[in-house]
Amino acid sequence: MGKLILCAGRIANKPYCFPMTKTRVYSIEEVCYYIRNNIYIMQEEVFDKEFAEWIRNELGMEETADKLDRMREDHNNLKDIVVTLCCSCDYYTEDEINRLIVIMDQTHDVPLRGRQKIKADTCLKNGSLEKARREYERILKSPDMLNAESEEYAKVYYNLGVAAAGMGEYRRASRAFQKAYEYDQMQKALESCLYCLKLGGLQEEYEKMIKEMGVTTEQLTFLDAQYEEALRQSADNKECRMVRRIRRMKEQSDEAYHQLASEMILGWKAEYRKNMLS
Repeated sequence: MGKLILCAGRIANKPYCFPMTKTRVYSIEEVCYYIRNNIYIMQEEVFDKEFAEWIRNELGMEETADKLDRMREDHNNLKDIVVTLCCSCDYYTEDEINRLIVIMDQTHDVPLRGRQKIKADTCLKNGSLEKARREYERILKSPDMLNAESEEYAKVYYNLGVAAAGMGEYRRASRAFQKAYEYDQMQKALESCLYCLKLGGLQEEYEKMIKEMGVTTEQLTFLDAQYEEALRQSADNKECRMVRRIRRMKEQSDEAYHQLASEMILGWKAEYRKNMLS
């Protein structure tokens, strides 16, 4: 599951494998954790007769299994099923369960690819860049995207580019931005594509892209000015000022620079873990 989970109930001898993601779970707590982390792609069909039998036979939760059987027969919606499962143990608080209910209410009529994009966008907004990148790539491979319009493709590719650029993967980001531009001719996608090539030091590819995309001299002048302004602003941010301060302290043989450098590196490590591993 990727996370240490304290299980108070029975541990199954035989795991249940969720069909959509091929994830195996061994306890009701892991079921709840899985639900929360996949709430955007959950469907009623996931909790079929086989799942209820697993709950009954492997976890010994007969009452919960009976409820699931009745819900399936009565065609209850996903929200009722999720609440029943999450309330069957103490893994989540009432507030956390209520937040899941809000998400299900908000996405009830949204197609699967739309729910997947909401999840990916949330990861991107929260700084979980690696997770966001994986989600966007999963969306693009999804059969449901065959029903998508060009504008939808463009938005997914653009956000994939944002996630990749945030991780410093400039070539991958530039390709995603290029695809976004090809689908919807978004000017910001073209600009982002070229900026990533410049940031990655990919001069040959940069010049080739300018020709392929038919970038005019006026556009290029504007892009260069924007790029230089962005570099100027980034060089004046708090982190860059701190790096310059640490460098000066080192040059002046001020041993206090060790502590400041260590604190800064620890901060970068924490941010990396959040962006790449969360």
